[in-house]
Amino acid sequence: MKLYKLDLLTLLISLFILSSCQNTDSIGLDVDPATEVTGSFTDTITVISSTVKEDTMVTNTLQKYPLGYLVDPIFGKTTANIAMSLTLDPPGLTFGTTPTLDSAVLVLYYAKDFYGDSTSNFQVDVHQLNNALSTSVQYFNTQPQSYGSTVLGSKKLRFSVKDSVRITELVTGKPDKQVTRAPQMRIPINSSFVTANFLKASSTTLSSNELLNKAIKGFYLTINKAQSTGPGGVAFFNLTDSSRLEIYYKSQNGALIDTTLHKFPIVNNSVPVIADFKHDYTGTAIPANLNSTTQQNFTYVQGLAGLRTKIRFPYIEKLKNLGNITINKAELIVSVVGGTDAFKPASRLIMYRTDIASQRQFIPDFSTEPAFSLTDLDFGGFYDSSKKHYRFQITSYVQDIIKGKLKQYDTYIAPVNLEYNRSAGPVVSGSTAGGAVIGSGKSGVSYQMKLRIIYSKIN
Repeated sequence: MKLYKLDLLTLLISLFILSSCQNTDSIGLDVDPATEVTGSFTDTITVISSTVKEDTMVTNTLQKYPLGYLVDPIFGKTTANIAMSLTLDPPGLTFGTTPTLDSAVLVLYYAKDFYGDSTSNFQVDVHQLNNALSTSVQYFNTQPQSYGSTVLGSKKLRFSVKDSVRITELVTGKPDKQVTRAPQMRIPINSSFVTANFLKASSTTLSSNELLNKAIKGFYLTINKAQSTGPGGVAFFNLTDSSRLEIYYKSQNGALIDTTLHKFPIVNNSVPVIADFKHDYTGTAIPANLNSTTQQNFTYVQGLAGLRTKIRFPYIEKLKNLGNITINKAELIVSVVGGTDAFKPASRLIMYRTDIASQRQFIPDFSTEPAFSLTDLDFGGFYDSSKKHYRFQITSYVQDIIKGKLKQYDTYIAPVNLEYNRSAGPVVSGSTAGGAVIGSGKSGVSYQMKLRIIYSKIN
């Protein structure tokens, strides 16, 4: 291979495009170790990729909670439900003398994330849980909760995750007023249920969160599929702050009858709030892709603990044959397969590795060590809609593998939500429903996954 000086690097970058090799018996790098290298260059690096199912995950402490039903021609059917407990604000509240219910509404604030067809219509049904959620139990996404058949509340709607709402707000001693509030879903709750279980509740029941939820059990939200239209989608809700059950009632206050509001907040770091979700791939190409023993032309990634892509660079260590080298830049290009973006591809992917015990770990370029890792934007993984691909900067990772500082086990790519914080761990796919069909590392296929490396010989 012809040698180049470092001051020609700018001219060379456009040539440094690697193609992968389908034949796993090849060494993946066609270089002569005896050649004196004084410049920077790249050559073919093999990438092996496959689709694997995501592990089940604990849903007690999600950043955002999913609710919806989606029928996707590529990914099949996705269902997401929410189970929630209530809190007292404050503990020991009372409803006064001879309270009479005006209305009750379950208010859930949107997290402004939605995946699917925004024109779809949904019917959201609210049921009562059969058993109270426990603070001492870990709940997994594959564990649906038992709930009563009676519908306590129902609302037909579109998930308007970005539209503010106008509501009537009580003002003590003054006329009620119309106010604008952040995007929220408001579902009326059955008056008889609220009167019997809240207004007529004993002082003991209303004395603590634990006793309240032991009596009330909690709510279970699900989509009534028969009453919903369109391909559907999944919306996400913030259940850590303002979401709540609002109860409006009148009670005797001396000679006056006051209209009062009591709020029962839904706060997932105080009482259990969980989600269950599942994927049905029947009738799609995914089962065959998962079961294949050979590298396919493309792989899948999918949120809500659906699918991830496993990748390996089986011959990357052959770069050591070049002698003492330093990696100037290593970049993985992951392209979205054309014609698979009926729904917008996942906004963000994350890349992580596993250790000898198959535990998930950050790669050096993206970790919780600020002195060594890149910023989110520099590391990449964000979808570029103009180029229809994702880019990952993995220079330190490749360098550490070549130098023997890290042993390469498995590396994965999976979706995360756009605001993902690495303090949450190597990957959290329960707060996004996005997915993508991406090109594999198979040589010669369209949308091929490519690893591009620029390196220098140190004499």
